[in-house]
Amino acid sequence: MLKRLIGADQPVAFGLSLEELWKLFPIELKEYDPQYSKWYKEIKNELVAILGDSILRISHIGSTAVEGFLSKPIIDILLEIKHQDAVA
Repeated sequence: MLKRLIGADQPVAFGLSLEELWKLFPIELKEYDPQYSKWYKEIKNELVAILGDSILRISHIGSTAVEGFLSKPIIDILLEIKHQDAVA
């Protein structure tokens, strides 16, 4: 989609084209890994230990949160805090 909108040879970031960016940072999709849930829980525990009661909600989101989906092996987390001052 971006390739059609921008053109693969047009600079988009740091003076690099989409084609050059894709070579430097390829998007790798993998089969679902049951470890994703474990990794999320480990990260969640670390965030809870650091932020404690200031956390309103923490959720595992994105493709790694859905069993059976192809995904980039990156754990996406949505963290909602009660108030900005609670983290300062």
